[in-house]
Amino acid sequence: MARFELPTLDTLRDLGRPHENAITIYAETSPAPDEREGSALTAKSAFDRAIRTLRETGIRHATETALRDQWEKIRNDEAWSRLSRSVAIFLTPVFSEIFVLPNNLENQMQVGGYFDLGQLVRAVSSSQAAYALTLSANGWNLWSATATTVATELQLTGEYGTDAADATNRATIRDRGHVRRLVGDEGKKVLLDQYAHRVAEAVKTELAHPDPNATQPLFLFAADPLLDLYRNADSVRRVIPVHGAPDNLRADEIDTAIRKEIPAINAERSSARMDRIADGVSAGLVATELEDIARAAVAGAVSTLLYEFTVDIFGTMDPATGALTRSDDGYDLLSAIVVSVLDHGGEVKAVRDMEITHSLWNGVAVAGLRYPLG
Repeated sequence: MARFELPTLDTLRDLGRPHENAITIYAETSPAPDEREGSALTAKSAFDRAIRTLRETGIRHATETALRDQWEKIRNDEAWSRLSRSVAIFLTPVFSEIFVLPNNLENQMQVGGYFDLGQLVRAVSSSQAAYALTLSANGWNLWSATATTVATELQLTGEYGTDAADATNRATIRDRGHVRRLVGDEGKKVLLDQYAHRVAEAVKTELAHPDPNATQPLFLFAADPLLDLYRNADSVRRVIPVHGAPDNLRADEIDTAIRKEIPAINAERSSARMDRIADGVSAGLVATELEDIARAAVAGAVSTLLYEFTVDIFGTMDPATGALTRSDDGYDLLSAIVVSVLDHGGEVKAVRDMEITHSLWNGVAVAGLRYPLG
């Protein structure tokens, strides 16, 4: 039942429809086995609060029983033995969904006639992909983290030097556990520099196929002087330094460091995207009013949408014309617009207000258009 992948457009549409007595739970979790119980308790506590809230609205006993039955399905799901950083849980008296995600979502609970998709769409629209390199004189390893998986060591396709001694001499067999001391101090810096360059070439070769345009950052776990030597040797991709001894790092520790920094990288990218969108103002290729954005979305005219995912604007949207009617008992209009943009092949960036610096940003939503609105 648990989903270990991001939701599809069809799933977002289904979740975005009205659902009576809908409970939304976002809970922080940990992939560490000894923290599973605490992760489950965090989600259970949110569910208990949701039930208390619904009781205050006067739900029937049969409805509460049905909700608890759905919770039992969630509680007994395999997800709790395969946790990552967060879970997103959606349940009603008649169905339930749980997504296990590696990115950091904030603890949140909501009840009502609609699910709150804000954080889930943020997970869908924000890049969570990155590579990592653990590098020391004793050896090096390449890792990959994605939107649906924690950091995992990559199986290399080529043969490279094991450590600084091998990489600067003749060995071709790679074995992380093999450690060899460099002979003598004289020339050690030169050998380390050669080693850094050879590792950089190996990384370039290994990532040429999965990331040919070097769009994903590389987190470098290393200590000086190798940290600086490698940064000087790698001119291909953005290197994010993580200081410290890398030899004994666990996969979850590598993943934690990556997830901690990715939001800032995404914020920087989103702000730069806003700057590029703003260049289209004079050509009529920017929409800043929600009504105009909705109309452009259903027409397939939105190329890129930036929106504040924590803002709640409720109402209804005509799926044919994009006409909006605002109403407190409606659904989340921003989520509806997002689904429409994605459905027409547009790009969506869910942001926080403070992440965007351009003066055109209005704190709610701005769209770059494929063509001017008529």
